[in-house]
Amino acid sequence: MMLVAARYGRRGLGRELMEHLLRAAGDATVTLFATDQGRPLYEKLGFEPVRKSVSLRGRFRASAGSFKGVRAATEADLPAILELDRAVFGADRGLILSRLPSFADRIAVIDDGGVTGYAAAWRNEPASTVIGPLVAPDGAAARLLVTELAAHTATPIRLDLDPDRCELPGWANAHGLEPTGITVVMAHGKLIARGVPERLYTPISVALA
Repeated sequence: MMLVAARYGRRGLGRELMEHLLRAAGDATVTLFATDQGRPLYEKLGFEPVRKSVSLRGRFRASAGSFKGVRAATEADLPAILELDRAVFGADRGLILSRLPSFADRIAVIDDGGVTGYAAAWRNEPASTVIGPLVAPDGAAARLLVTELAAHTATPIRLDLDPDRCELPGWANAHGLEPTGITVVMAHGKLIARGVPERLYTPISVALA
C-alpha cells in the first residue's frame, strides 16, 4: 500500500517509493489496485492492467434461506483455513491470515465434512465492514458466506469484486449494495498461473490482494 500526504504531492515521492519497492521485489511479480490518480505513475513504471475491481457498499438486505453448512469459525479451524488458502491462492499468506482472529469481527467457514470455504468480516472504518478475504468452492457457497457474515453486522457492508465475474456483483446489488468506485488491478512482471483463482472472490483488502 502506498500513500503520500497531500501536502507532499507532486514531488516525486510516490515514484521513488515504488521504484524502491520494485528493486526490493527483484524478479517477483508485483500487483496492486490502482486508482485513477495513481494509474499514470504505475503505467510509467511498467505496470499493465489485469482486470477491474468494483467496490460495492450498502446495507445488505438478506433474503430468507438456509445457512446449512455455514458456521462461525473457531480457533481449531485455523490450520484448515491456512491449508485451504495456500492451495487456492497459490502462495503462503499464513503470516497475514494468522492475524485474522485478532482483527476480524467474525470469521465464517463452509463446513462440508471439512473446511471448503471461509470468509472474514472486519471493520474498515467506524461506518462500514469489509468482507474479505472470501474463498469458496463456488458462487453459491460464496453467497452463503456473505449472507451469514452480513447477518451479524450492524454496519453497511463493503465487497470488492471483479465486475466481469457473474457470481456476486449482480446478486450483491440486488441485496442493497451499490457500486461506489472502480479500480484497476495492475501487474509489474509476468503473471504466472497459480492456485485456483476462480475460488477467490474478494481480497483481504485492496492493499493486500
